[in-house]
Amino acid sequence: MPDAPDTRLYLFAMLPEGVGDHLAVSNDIEPALPGLRLVSTARRHITLANLSAIDVPEDYRIQLAHWVMATVPPFAFRVVFDQLVASARNTLLKASQPLVGALEAQNHILDMLRHYGLDLPDKATPTPHVTLGYGHRDAGGVQPIDGISWLVDELVLVRSWHGRTWHEELGRWKLPMRQSAVA
Repeated sequence: MPDAPDTRLYLFAMLPEGVGDHLAVSNDIEPALPGLRLVSTARRHITLANLSAIDVPEDYRIQLAHWVMATVPPFAFRVVFDQLVASARNTLLKASQPLVGALEAQNHILDMLRHYGLDLPDKATPTPHVTLGYGHRDAGGVQPIDGISWLVDELVLVRSWHGRTWHEELGRWKLPMRQSAVA
């Protein structure tokens, strides 16, 4: 009997179409792309939580993620990526400054999971970034780029079929806007 496929659960913030289009023609990013196995524009994302790192049955992780996102979702947040980081393994968009809104959303989600009794290892909380591609001819280090920014107002729960370049969407939620204080 063949081995069961390796799947993983994540909460993603997908990139808006306009951002993906911009990345495809950016003068800052294009020179770094030759030799990369690019992640398709439709699959580029920011990982906020690695739910596979949690040691409980998958169906429970899925149900709890649905409950948290439907009842107490984090607020929408803005991200600004201003670095291209290349290594022999991958090429990433990263931020030179902490992504405060993304980290607040990540902490909120994980705090809610802890509230419901889950023990979360460190690998459940990846540093927010966008993977552009895998492999690189020359490990190029960190290259500053013009900031690429957008509002993250939706999160998606996906099952990633490792090695098959396929994401199965299990849930999608709009994030509420933070209310401004009015004088």
